Amino acid sequence: MVTKEKESIKKKVYPRHTEKIMKGNYAAAEAAKLCRTGFIPAYPITPQTTIVEQLSDMTARGEMDAGYINMDSEHSVFAAAMGAALGGERVFTATAGQGLFYAHEVLHAIAHFRLPMVVCNVGRPSIPWNIWSDQSDSLSQRDTGWVQLYGESSQEVLDTIIMSYILAEKLDIPVMVVLDAFYQSHTSENVWIPDQDLVDEFLPAKKRKGNEIDGESPKSYGGLVPPEHYGKFNYSFWKAINKVEDLVTEIGQEFENKFGRSYGPVETVNIGPETKMVFVTVSSITSTVRGVIKKYPEIGLIKLRLVKPFPKKSFIKAIEPLNDDVKLIVTERNFMGDNEGALMQELKRALYGERNLKMYDFYVGLGGKDIPPVTIEKVIHRARTNPKDVNWIGF
Repeated sequence: MVTKEKESIKKKVYPRHTEKIMKGNYAAAEAAKLCRTGFIPAYPITPQTTIVEQLSDMTARGEMDAGYINMDSEHSVFAAAMGAALGGERVFTATAGQGLFYAHEVLHAIAHFRLPMVVCNVGRPSIPWNIWSDQSDSLSQRDTGWVQLYGESSQEVLDTIIMSYILAEKLDIPVMVVLDAFYQSHTSENVWIPDQDLVDEFLPAKKRKGNEIDGESPKSYGGLVPPEHYGKFNYSFWKAINKVEDLVTEIGQEFENKFGRSYGPVETVNIGPETKMVFVTVSSITSTVRGVIKKYPEIGLIKLRLVKPFPKKSFIKAIEPLNDDVKLIVTERNFMGDNEGALMQELKRALYGERNLKMYDFYVGLGGKDIPPVTIEKVIHRARTNPKDVNWIGF
């Protein structure tokens, strides 16, 4: 007999899924397999290496019908990804830190060639040399034209990669799915793996659109574009990128209907007229903040899933219930070589002319420094007493 108390804590079970314990990197690789990725160029770099290693094993065992090629650098990885996407393949790869920086030139090319693909970036910083968790690598690339989505858990990473192929292939824009190094990439969690036929129903095979490389119908790519035509390409891209936020919402609703898990551009916790302080977070720090604010009914949370393009409409809607005297606490696990972190820069731009709220920037956890509950408590104390426009906690 199951008591009412036990019923209330009974774990949710997802039909047509199998529950497994796996690390975030393995969840990313599993997602690539479920999406029937056709081409994987690879180069190892900590902390993403186990993603491409797992994909190598999957293709070697015949679990994936995909081309897998070891390249000589990340620049070559993204160049190969670009070529395969031009040929019409569904492409996946993974990188981190210096690998993403090295590929910078090709990131621009992939985006503005309008090539749909999904890449997983496991966030780490640059110099001083460091391999631990940080979002400086991905956020420094936010102006390359790639959509950027950030996951809080291994489950969210797996689900987001599946949804990202729908987004990328509808708009012909590449998507970068970002997870935190080690806190997510190398930490084991319970993950619900959807059955292959369930994913196939949601994500059909990639369709050719007629602009791919075709030996029977030769085309030229990458030629010099004169001034009278250059702006037309940018205008077309601008129209597409402005559809991203609404499409992320739409795809998230379709995903919930099919898989039972809900996602949108942002997620809110405890946002209302009585809220006095709101944390703005991305990725794994969100989980720590969730736990701490349970004992503070006056403190809320807005988690950003979609970071680029910044989800302006969703964020403004999220803060509608708040009074004008609320404090926004922006947590930065990145350093852009500027006074403010990347999230504060994006947030100020989004809210300009919309809401005049007090916003305070907090640098925490750079270079993988742990962010335990006591650090969040210090942020709360500083924000309540004497916050500066920009604050460094734990350094």
